[in-house]
Amino acid sequence: MRRELGMAVAVVVICAFLFYSNHHFLGVPNMIDVLRDIGMLGILAIGSSLVIITGGIDLSVGAIVCLTGVLIAKISSPSTGGLHYPLWIGISVAMGVALLIGLFQGFLVTRVGLQPFIVTLGGLMWIRGIAKVIIHGRTISFGGSGFSSLANHGVLYLGHHEAILSFPFLAFIAAVLLGIYVLHMTVFGRYLFAIGGNRDAAYYSGLPVRRVELSAYVISAATAGIAGIFYASFIQNAGPNVGHGYELYAIAAAVIGGVSLRGGEGTIVGVIIGTSMMEVINNGITMFHWHYRSATGHRHTFHLGTHWQDFITGAVILLAVIFDQISHMLARRKRLKSQAAKTS
Repeated sequence: MRRELGMAVAVVVICAFLFYSNHHFLGVPNMIDVLRDIGMLGILAIGSSLVIITGGIDLSVGAIVCLTGVLIAKISSPSTGGLHYPLWIGISVAMGVALLIGLFQGFLVTRVGLQPFIVTLGGLMWIRGIAKVIIHGRTISFGGSGFSSLANHGVLYLGHHEAILSFPFLAFIAAVLLGIYVLHMTVFGRYLFAIGGNRDAAYYSGLPVRRVELSAYVISAATAGIAGIFYASFIQNAGPNVGHGYELYAIAAAVIGGVSLRGGEGTIVGVIIGTSMMEVINNGITMFHWHYRSATGHRHTFHLGTHWQDFITGAVILLAVIFDQISHMLARRKRLKSQAAKTS
């Protein structure tokens, strides 16, 4: 937990710095937005982290987010282009398709023996391609369907503001509790760590390696589908570019939180912290204001702007991977010294 504690302190320091630069950062409206964003990305990151713990990778979750919204819009939107079926039918079909995608990709990885990177990279392209074909490259609005209440409503209303705890954040809390139980308190969770630590050893020890890996990809696709429902509700439309790059944010949130890309390491608590850091940084990029005076005495304000987002996010991801590598090197050196001491 030492790493998780260090990352949690880093998140608090970043929040304090952003509040110092702009007092509106900790205002109720902004905190509502941040919590909702943490909820949607967190659901996506929890599913991705299970795959990463097994030593795999899932690059298709952003495309599944896109396809989920597209299917709901096509089936249930009352706007032009929608088929006007009840909303529950659109959501059911979208989730069913997401599960089938996870099952198909898991089958290719575990039974056919293809590399997860190649399978899910191809999935990223063909899934988004299907979404484009369904809506002919256009955007379908959910206007008038009441679908927005799913992302914007919740519990604990304060005055005329939106719900402090939105439904996406409440769903994230439920996913966290379920994830902690499954990953850290069940045999299935121990299997995930064992496979990620040494797949061959797990296989020759009699563990159901293929079935567990397949389940991880299905869970990842399911969480992507759930996140896709909330994202579609929040954005209020479905288009071919929705979810673009979300797979990288989900992986980044997991890695920043201590889920090792080598496999075999990670905690749900770490994923929470990594997700929080990602969304605090994303929100802080737009909220950050730095006031200063020039040599002439004029007052100026420095804004980061959204064009800094990729640079800052990429730098944070790179630092997290470097830290992960250094941690493994130090742990390996300590282990070798311990072994040398025992043999001497």
